Amino acid sequence: MGWAEFRSIRNDYNDHFKEIDEKLLQLLHERKKLANGKRFFPSSEQMEKWAEQYEIEMPQVSWFFHSVNEGPHSYVPEGPGELLNVIPIMKKTTVGDFQYLISHAMQHQNGSIITVEIEQLDREKNLGMIRSHLILEVAGSVDYQVHRHGVHGRDGQTQIEFLVTRRLPDQLDGVAFALMPYAMPMEERPKEVILDKEVYF
Repeated sequence: MGWAEFRSIRNDYNDHFKEIDEKLLQLLHERKKLANGKRFFPSSEQMEKWAEQYEIEMPQVSWFFHSVNEGPHSYVPEGPGELLNVIPIMKKTTVGDFQYLISHAMQHQNGSIITVEIEQLDREKNLGMIRSHLILEVAGSVDYQVHRHGVHGRDGQTQIEFLVTRRLPDQLDGVAFALMPYAMPMEERPKEVILDKEVYF
């Protein structure tokens, strides 16, 4: 079988899109210049107003401002590196029908891994799988970058791992944690494979 040439992908880009994109880039340039490397984040109330006004889901609005606020030296390591030690956090809160728990941080060479456990309080209600549109916020005396590192769970429960860089201090006085809405606008839902055939061994 011989090699085939790549086919060009259809692109319906036109002057109307070009005009919008140029305005977006102009405003982004203006905002970054005004921010001068600092993080400026609108309140949740303001983002909710914009989400309703422009018919964009709140997690996507939050994702946008997280993206434009990333520092010029944002660094995502290939992996967390060697495990150095574990520090307790022991934070727990309840919002609505769910309990949120952060028990500890695993201190690695390239950063910290924090697992957020989310559990449905009323286990008699069958809500199915929990799909979280959340990102961890870490506030302290220095800026932290946070990236989702993995997620797994079962009915009524889910665990989200976050990789935090730089590594957290071993003493967490003055460090605060929060979960904020976060979802990429073009994020695709994971494909679902249904296995429904008889299997004999």
